[in-house]
Amino acid sequence: MEGKGKVCVTCGTGFVASWLIMRLLEQGYTVRTTVRSKPTEGKQGIGYLTDLPGARERLQIFHADLDRPDSFNEAIEGCTGVFHVAHPTGFTKKEPEEMVIKRATEGTIGILQACLNSKTAKRVVYLRTSISSLKGIKGFKIGSLSSKKLLECGFKFNYGLGDIEHMEEGKGLVCVTGGTGFVASWLIMRLLEHGYTVRTTIRSSPGTSKDISYLTNLPRAAEKLQVFNADLDDPDSFNEAIGGCMGVFHLAFPLDFAEREPEEVITKRAVDGTLGVLRACVNAKTVKRVVCASSQATVIYGGDGDEKVADESSWTSIDYYRSLNRFGTSYLVAKNKTERAALDFAEQYGLDLVFLIPPLIVGPFICPRIPESIRWALSLIFGEKRLYHLLVKLNVVHTDDVAMAYIFLLESPHAKGRYICSWEEISINEMSDFLSARYPEFQTPTKDSLKDIKGFKMRSLSPKKLLDCGFKFEHGLVDIHGRRLATTILSELILEREREMEGERGRVCVTGGTGYLASWLIMKLLEQGYLVNTTVRPHPEHKRDVSFLTSLPGGSERLQIFYADLSDPTGFAAAIKGCIGVFHVATPLPLDFGKGEPEEVVIERAINGTLGILRACLNSKTVKRVVYTSSASAVVFNDSGEEMMDESYWSNVDYLKASNLSLRPYFISKTLTEKRALEFAEEHGLDLVTLIPTYILGPFICPNMPASVLASLAMVLGNREQYGSLIETSMVHIDDVARAHIFLLQNPEAKGRYICSSHMITIEEMSKFLSAKFPEYPIPTLEYLKDVKGSKSSDVSSKKLLDSGFKFRYGLDEMFEGAIQCCKEKGFL
Repeated sequence: MEGKGKVCVTCGTGFVASWLIMRLLEQGYTVRTTVRSKPTEGKQGIGYLTDLPGARERLQIFHADLDRPDSFNEAIEGCTGVFHVAHPTGFTKKEPEEMVIKRATEGTIGILQACLNSKTAKRVVYLRTSISSLKGIKGFKIGSLSSKKLLECGFKFNYGLGDIEHMEEGKGLVCVTGGTGFVASWLIMRLLEHGYTVRTTIRSSPGTSKDISYLTNLPRAAEKLQVFNADLDDPDSFNEAIGGCMGVFHLAFPLDFAEREPEEVITKRAVDGTLGVLRACVNAKTVKRVVCASSQATVIYGGDGDEKVADESSWTSIDYYRSLNRFGTSYLVAKNKTERAALDFAEQYGLDLVFLIPPLIVGPFICPRIPESIRWALSLIFGEKRLYHLLVKLNVVHTDDVAMAYIFLLESPHAKGRYICSWEEISINEMSDFLSARYPEFQTPTKDSLKDIKGFKMRSLSPKKLLDCGFKFEHGLVDIHGRRLATTILSELILEREREMEGERGRVCVTGGTGYLASWLIMKLLEQGYLVNTTVRPHPEHKRDVSFLTSLPGGSERLQIFYADLSDPTGFAAAIKGCIGVFHVATPLPLDFGKGEPEEVVIERAINGTLGILRACLNSKTVKRVVYTSSASAVVFNDSGEEMMDESYWSNVDYLKASNLSLRPYFISKTLTEKRALEFAEEHGLDLVTLIPTYILGPFICPNMPASVLASLAMVLGNREQYGSLIETSMVHIDDVARAHIFLLQNPEAKGRYICSSHMITIEEMSKFLSAKFPEYPIPTLEYLKDVKGSKSSDVSSKKLLDSGFKFRYGLDEMFEGAIQCCKEKGFL
């Protein structure tokens, strides 16, 4: 299966050619490309091609050179189209001009001859060289160029000058050293989210297999993350990972706070390893910038007796720190000497090197072990008195702010030198106040018991340089009721990690866990620290693949799967037992109607199944609230004539029965089930809240394309029979719906029904939007759509949900981009 066909791109390593290859792979082509050096000899240098999404299956690389036109024959044979991009560049005095021109001409003629001989090439697209290289010639005036002919063919330009420096897609190949660490693993997650292809290095464990599933299970990691073995003891081992990268984040560093090795050994390993990494960056010829991790240890100990504010011009006095007789001297010395040596190396070799200097980093983490900085920050909770002196005065910053600062410094064209990344200070007394008030279940030391704790004078840290560049911190200390509380930095996300086994956050149940919404909701619940039970319909031969759930971050430790079916409501009791909250998402889908059973039977199954689940919630004695997933179809189908409806409106079942709507049985089922559920809850005193989403769109982790995504992308997929359902469409992003479920579980004031919809779009507006945003797809024109018939739907209001404090985060761009990207990655597009 070759999708759109096989094409050849000559000179694949070039600027335009490599981007063209990426685009061709995205659109489903099988691509052959030629390079001047043999792939086996230059493997590191073509990594940015072989690591492209789809390259492993659909990219072949051939050795060919314009000096030998016949060498292109093999690559072109069997191709339906050829993009001839190869051309001699860099005319110099080393060869006579005539020789270079002869090579270009004869090489191109030879390629065209190969296209003729192939009998399969239907068209050749030849890239003509620009005249931009003549701009600097004195007295030579360049005329403007007209693209009128191209535009009249129907082509549309997508980008302006503002987009040239900041492309959102295909951000390039980067390397993160020390990928299993606290910050490095979080940075990898963020880079993958931002569209980067990531290589990372880990230290090999002799005789053992290091578990890195928390990295390889990250979203998009399967396609965009490669893991290499490398060690600072062997600096050359980083060469392969760095070859072909455009940016490198150097975070690997020897940690030995117990000082098991002599200071000189640790320092030599750190310095030599870092210089080896930088040397690999220079040799790679592709690395445009290195962002290196430093530490507050290089700036905060001035030795001048003043607690002044440190900026990027400050350096720690190693002699002063030695006089303090504190532990961790080897770490501090190694950090200082490594940073100075790296800056000297960069200046000597013209390497673009930037240093990020964070203080104590606190926040959520995906690595399996609790990071040392978290242990220090939470030592009052863990009762580690030996660390209390470190808390007398703390400079702190959130994990995510640090990761985003790394990416910011890579992308900022004017970044240079050192950058302090510290947002707030907190004293040990303020921390004691906060923890005692926020987490009374822990025996936090009182301020009185802490009054004799002695610390060391250190400078405060100023992030002014970073802020002046345009960076914004998202997490920090806030003032609430006159007290400075670390509500985000010292947040529940941190504490939950140590309390997970006790289920402090609580155990919840999600029914129908393999579905589109339910699987995304499970992912969000795991991210927030919940223990999750979920139910799936039993497979006759127990062959249902649920690996997309069990491989979620936290899934192996905090997700349990139970078999249950709405046709036997008693089967849900085991999954609900012990839960504090239940999200009832399971429902007969539109496909379940029309399988030979009368629609009344399927509707009755949905109602009885839901009532059985609610009875199990009552019987459990632990369930505090149930959030039931309804549908806008339980609201909008009536003869009220209203253009905008709220939670007081209900679909009219008689009106639906008299209609010819293809999904009529599903709409009736959702309406009657929600009504019966609310009646049951009122009758039995059960705290039940219903969420009413409209069309749900966005990315998905389930293996099959969700029905709402299929319908919403009808114009992209060419499903003309579904155009009628898009006349007027209310939509909401999948992540907003999942967050709304959790919001309603946690909000003590939530009551009754809540509509969840963020956008309304007509079929004409959708056509314009998709044509402009995704020109690679043949979106039907407005002229074509004018004859499409369908029923107009009333809009719905989310005012009640918004008035409760909920905020939508996503717009139409994110809905369609997320859905289309997932469809590409899963092979549906």
